[in-house]
Amino acid sequence: MKISILTVLVLSLVLFSAHILQAAEKSPQKPVISVPKAAKPVKIDGNLDEYPKYAVRMDDKSSERLQYFEYGGKDDISADIYLLWDYENLYVAAKVTDDAPFDNSKEGPDIWDGDALEVLLGMDGTADPGRIYFGKGDYQIGLSPGNNKNIKPSEWVWRRDDYKDGIEVAAKPREKGYIIEAKIPFKVLGGFKPEAGKKFDFDIAVDDSDKGKRDAQMAWTGTKEFYSDPSQWGAALLAAPQAAFALSISSVIAVIAGIAVIVMFITFVVHRPK
Repeated sequence: MKISILTVLVLSLVLFSAHILQAAEKSPQKPVISVPKAAKPVKIDGNLDEYPKYAVRMDDKSSERLQYFEYGGKDDISADIYLLWDYENLYVAAKVTDDAPFDNSKEGPDIWDGDALEVLLGMDGTADPGRIYFGKGDYQIGLSPGNNKNIKPSEWVWRRDDYKDGIEVAAKPREKGYIIEAKIPFKVLGGFKPEAGKKFDFDIAVDDSDKGKRDAQMAWTGTKEFYSDPSQWGAALLAAPQAAFALSISSVIAVIAGIAVIVMFITFVVHRPK
């Protein structure tokens, strides 16, 4: 029995589709957010006009609640997280809803124990995504709005004795809460070279204090160990200035299946009995 080239091609396409599907099933499925590229330099002033839309909505329905006391609902603590990037900086901002805003008189490594953001970044593209301990390219950065009085907005980079300065933070009041915005230079993140289509590990948490001490915390993904376990983080994708054409795995498989059907039809027509 002769096997035509077209038949071999069909079988190859089918096997290739099955291989792609199997690989996708084995790959860990982490949540991914898209980070738009800034259209112009971003001024760190608590004004969110430069950001096209929020990247992550943090509330009791969309985030992991890691509360230490009873959660009082979205008016107690919730936030919209905004992200941008350019070739020098990663920009992180939050529009926070908080019934007791600016409750953070802590400074230095203690800023987690009050109103704050915690930004988790994994900038080493060669790192094992399943690692459970911090590596050389992993960062935990705290951003405090201060107390809107004598304690100014500030940052802290844990586990990094070599950090000097470079991160810029600003905060301002809003109705029922506050806005906090930060510029994190890539030179602070091990000299990470940003480009459209590049990914890095990412997570973010909102800390809430109502009486001088943190009493609630929300994380985009993960458990209470998210701050020390990179395997619990999601990922951030640096988007191109304008939308780029891309196909998902399911789309690729659908295209391959369609080609296979066409090839099989051609094979039948060519080899059907005369």
